Amino acid sequence: MDGRIHVFFTGGTIGMTPAPGCPGVVPGGTFQGLLENLARPPAGLRLEPLAWADKPSPHMTPADMLALSRDLDQALARPGSRGAVVLHGTDVLVETAYLLDLTLTSPLPVVCTGAMRYYAECGFDGLRNLINSLRACLALPSGSGASLLMTDRLFAARTAVKVNSLNIDAFEAREDGVLGSVAGESMVLSPRAAAPRSRRVLSPAHMEANVPLAACATGMDGAVLDWHREQGAQGLVLEGFGAGNVPPGLVPAIERCLAAGLPVVLATRCIEGGVWPLYAYPGGGADLAARGVLLSGRLGAPRARLLLMALLGCGLAGDELRRAFTEMAA
Repeated sequence: MDGRIHVFFTGGTIGMTPAPGCPGVVPGGTFQGLLENLARPPAGLRLEPLAWADKPSPHMTPADMLALSRDLDQALARPGSRGAVVLHGTDVLVETAYLLDLTLTSPLPVVCTGAMRYYAECGFDGLRNLINSLRACLALPSGSGASLLMTDRLFAARTAVKVNSLNIDAFEAREDGVLGSVAGESMVLSPRAAAPRSRRVLSPAHMEANVPLAACATGMDGAVLDWHREQGAQGLVLEGFGAGNVPPGLVPAIERCLAAGLPVVLATRCIEGGVWPLYAYPGGGADLAARGVLLSGRLGAPRARLLLMALLGCGLAGDELRRAFTEMAA
């Protein structure tokens, strides 16, 4: 059991306390107290805590996520490391976990977790999630990449979705299932999680910041897309309807973006099923794919945006970017 697990605190509800003099909670600097409430780790196992930040997760940027990935890699390279746990706000927990899975070079497991209830609230779930994330770190094999643990269940970083804004049991992966679950004081892995997996690791020089995400609405025209193109967007992600379809009024603006060399990605607002080239009417997924739009497969729009930002940050363009996006979104 010899070794160390790095515990990175980035902020979020897990460390928040009531704001003085007004309703609501705010970052509270409670990381040390959280660690003091942990039971003693197994013999020979040492926790290496780092107060990396204390941000609400909506304040995290893609650049922050990439910086976190690099700092995790540096920590995991130290002799004796067994893995890392990242404490993070739940609003964008799945995005950070996904970007870590895309960019971490270390083969050691990284488990992201948080809390739906704040530090001093009755029924605080953060301590249990932290303890179970440590157990998951010890159970996962080398090559696991990043995963996400909430409410006694371990999810793949690629497929977890936050489906409830308030309920303590807020995360699901309905099509993919769980990688593992807690049984007593043990983490029981699924056969899929117990075997090492292959993953393509990206090493972007930066995250391309100017990649807007536009959610489609009925009757929408292309004015927003034209504005983003004129403002220097380097890529564009559309969150369409159903299997990947958009209002016909967007099509001319999409064509103008493609003609200007912008990669345009089509995702769906549906949390299951993904994008498929089924419909050939103007604005349908098959019609847009034929025009040169990239389809995000089962990646939702926020993850598709992060993937596109990372690929652009790697310097990819044209057919090379198209091949890489298609391969990694499949």
